Amino acid sequence: MPEQNSLLIFRDKINDIDEKIVKLLSKRKILAFKIAKSKIENNKSVRDTEREKKLLQKLINIGKDNYLTAEYITKIFELIIEDSVSTQMELLQEFYYNKKLNFAFFSFLGPKGSYSHIAVCEYAKKKFKTYFMKACSTFEETLCSVENNESDYAILPIENTCSGYIDETLQLLIKTNLFIVGEIKISINHCLLAVKKVQLCEIKTIYSHPQPFKQCSNFIKKFSNWKIKYTKSTADAMKKILQYNDITKAALGSEIGKKIYNLHILHTNLANQKNNTTRFIVLHRKPLENAENQLSKTTLILSIKKKSDTLNNILFMLKNKIISIKKINIKYSVISEDIFYLDIQDNLSSILIKNILKTAQKHCNFIKILGSYPSEI
Repeated sequence: MPEQNSLLIFRDKINDIDEKIVKLLSKRKILAFKIAKSKIENNKSVRDTEREKKLLQKLINIGKDNYLTAEYITKIFELIIEDSVSTQMELLQEFYYNKKLNFAFFSFLGPKGSYSHIAVCEYAKKKFKTYFMKACSTFEETLCSVENNESDYAILPIENTCSGYIDETLQLLIKTNLFIVGEIKISINHCLLAVKKVQLCEIKTIYSHPQPFKQCSNFIKKFSNWKIKYTKSTADAMKKILQYNDITKAALGSEIGKKIYNLHILHTNLANQKNNTTRFIVLHRKPLENAENQLSKTTLILSIKKKSDTLNNILFMLKNKIISIKKINIKYSVISEDIFYLDIQDNLSSILIKNILKTAQKHCNFIKILGSYPSEI
């Protein structure tokens, strides 16, 4: 009986602590609302990832002093922080919708200083009076942010003049339920950046996203002693060398990184081709309705049975309307099908496109219309 009483006492204490935790979480949520109002008044971004990382590290250190693992603290507070961000986003969206202002929320592969960040800024300035940005860690997270209604638009790189189509983006386009509603082309100036002005012979390790390494392969080959380290984005690479503060480390990144991360540019225009351009696509939850006379591009994904003449028939019908075509290599795909990505210089409402879709539907495993949108020639 004494053991049973002890158990009840312990449970009552835990229940009391749980109630206090819930009440404290409620107080925290109220503060999140107040912070959101302050950000509206001062036109501040919702998310400050640097502050979040510092806060989490501080809490992890406190946890260690109190016999709690870093994993345990991280799981709990990542959930709390995400809820706080979501709360602030909802309030900001409600405010701007009620004001009926021309605004939008964009998600992109961050952090700031990445080429996706530059693309967002250039595209959003053309289309919206006010815009907010959410930096994501991966392309998939960028799309999920829009799919989960946390952002209005996602911007992803789709094609580069040096390295061609970006396979990761093509793979995600097959699975997403978002639509392409726009595009923008960004001139890419890959730079070699370091914490100080140093000779290239002093560098031992170079960081960047895999794409810049492909696009600057001719330059990289000149330095066979350099160790290559891949990062989630070019901006992530620039942040790393700033944190390391080591003159033997450098990053392939954007020119704007010099200002954002206070770095020194050692070399510019490193791409294999002089005119290095990346095309970015803009994705939204609803498709765009273009006027019939508007210069538009229609993008499709087709799954065609092997040994079928369907693709040749479609290409013959399109003649001079086809802009580009790319075969998508799908991991674990069905052996009996080929999947193609097509850009067509025509509007979805045109008779030509409608006839092509009718023909293709009879001979394709599936057809996915990714969108019809204004074409940036």
